[in-house]
Amino acid sequence: MGARAPRILLTGFERFGPHKTNPTQTLAERLDGEWFGDARVVGRVLPVSIARIEAALDAAIEETDPVAIVALGLAAGEPCVRVERVAHNGLKFPYPDNDGKRPTGRIDRKGPATRPANLPFAAIVKRLLAAGIPARVSDDAGLYLCNAALWHLTGRAGKRPCGFVHLPSSPEMVAEALRRADPPALENCASMGVRQQLAAVRIVLAEAARKALK
Repeated sequence: MGARAPRILLTGFERFGPHKTNPTQTLAERLDGEWFGDARVVGRVLPVSIARIEAALDAAIEETDPVAIVALGLAAGEPCVRVERVAHNGLKFPYPDNDGKRPTGRIDRKGPATRPANLPFAAIVKRLLAAGIPARVSDDAGLYLCNAALWHLTGRAGKRPCGFVHLPSSPEMVAEALRRADPPALENCASMGVRQQLAAVRIVLAEAARKALK
C-alpha cells in the first residue's frame, strides 16, 4: 500500500444565530475530496459552540494530519472575501452560540494578545482580484467563533500554512432577511453567490497547497 496523499483540512461552520443556512458548510462539504496539486481536501463542519469547537478542531487535525489548514466563516454584511491575518485572544459574542452561551474575556489568560496566521495572504488576494472576486486582507477576525477557531488553529498548526477566510452572505440569505424586513439586512445587502464563493475558496486552497508542498 502506498503512502497516503497529503491532505488539506478545510472547515466550515453549521448555521447559527438568525441565519437559516451557512454557506461555509456548503463549501466545506462540496469541496471535500477535491485535489489541489498532490493534496486532497478533507472538508469538515464545525459546531458553533465555544465549549465544543476545540475538541472538534483537534479531532479533525488528528484524523487528517493536514499539510495545510483553511478555515471558513460567514461575515454577514461583508461585501468581499476577507483573508484574516491575526487571531485575537478575546471573546465578545454579539449573540449566543448554538448552546446558548455568550462568553466574554480572554480565550487564554496566559496567552499573548494576538497570534499570526500564515497563509500566503498577498498571493491569495492578488489572485482573487485578478479573477474578478472582491477581496481584502483583514486584521480583525471578530470576537465570535471564527476568531476562536483561528486562535486555536494558530496554536496547533506549527509551520503548516494555516489561516481563516471570511465569506459574505449568499444572495438567498439576504433575500430571506429582506423578506423578514430584518433591519441589519436592509442597511447592508452585500452578498456573493455560491459559485463565486467556490471559485474564491479554490484559489485559497490552491495557494495553501502551493506553499505547503513547495
